Amino acid sequence: MNLGSIIENWYEWLRCNRSYSLNTLESYMRDLKDLISFLGTHIGEEVNIGSLEKLSVPELRSWLSFRYARGVNARSNTRALSVIRNFFKYIKNNYEINNEAVFSLSRPIQRRTLPKALSIPDIKTLVKKTKLSDLGEPWVIKREIAIIILLYGTGLRISEALNLKVSDINNESLIVTGKGDKQREVFILPVVKKCIQEYVKACPYLGINSETQYLFVGVRGKKLGRTYVANRLQKIRRMLNLPEILSPHAFRHSFATHLLQKDIDLRSIQQLLGHSNLETTQVYTHLNYQDVFDMYKNFQQSLEKKSKS
Repeated sequence: MNLGSIIENWYEWLRCNRSYSLNTLESYMRDLKDLISFLGTHIGEEVNIGSLEKLSVPELRSWLSFRYARGVNARSNTRALSVIRNFFKYIKNNYEINNEAVFSLSRPIQRRTLPKALSIPDIKTLVKKTKLSDLGEPWVIKREIAIIILLYGTGLRISEALNLKVSDINNESLIVTGKGDKQREVFILPVVKKCIQEYVKACPYLGINSETQYLFVGVRGKKLGRTYVANRLQKIRRMLNLPEILSPHAFRHSFATHLLQKDIDLRSIQQLLGHSNLETTQVYTHLNYQDVFDMYKNFQQSLEKKSKS
């Protein structure tokens, strides 16, 4: 059996036996293909089963170094290495293709970084229609604002938002299917619902009989993709001179951070975000402590200035 067929079988095994989501499957395939592409260039020939059996620790380290040079962080490299190990475990169990080098390589060192949140003034700047007038037709501008307000007002992941149907926003809340096919209830604030309804009314592709249609569509009426939204946000960021942290996920971080600053308890935020365990949500407490420290530092500096005057 050739390598392509084995990869297809692995994909189906992950989909059927492990019930991985489409996004996870795409991520797994992307990481494996990245390694194969690198090896092809490295050894100067097409990668086959024999190439994988001979794969060495130095070659794996070269691949990870190559990814670092492209700007891929340690967290993503750790995930990619886990994907490769998953694949090699599968081919060992199912095809007796063994390579211990993959399992002996140390994981990349991860430095814990805190999620960065946008400020309230940044959010307000983003939703001013007059400043977004160069983005296209009026309905497109309404769409961008609706996406921003939805992400910030609900804490949804971008994939969750783009999978919404028109019928999903008819109620006061919606049932979202997140990672691992886990469902959670998300409440829609009136301001969020209003922005979405204005967009739906203006969109030429969404009408009365469009309830089963995807909510966010492009200029040809097709469902928007995550990369497209991320690129649009970068264009908006440059137009409005906003922080470089602006991204679809930054709205989710901002949602959690601002709720915590309003003394909403962690358990509630955990449920709203759909985190499996509380530890994932607790990272936002560090952000809150930093805010308190910054406030204290500014207060101390103002006192020192007064004492000198």
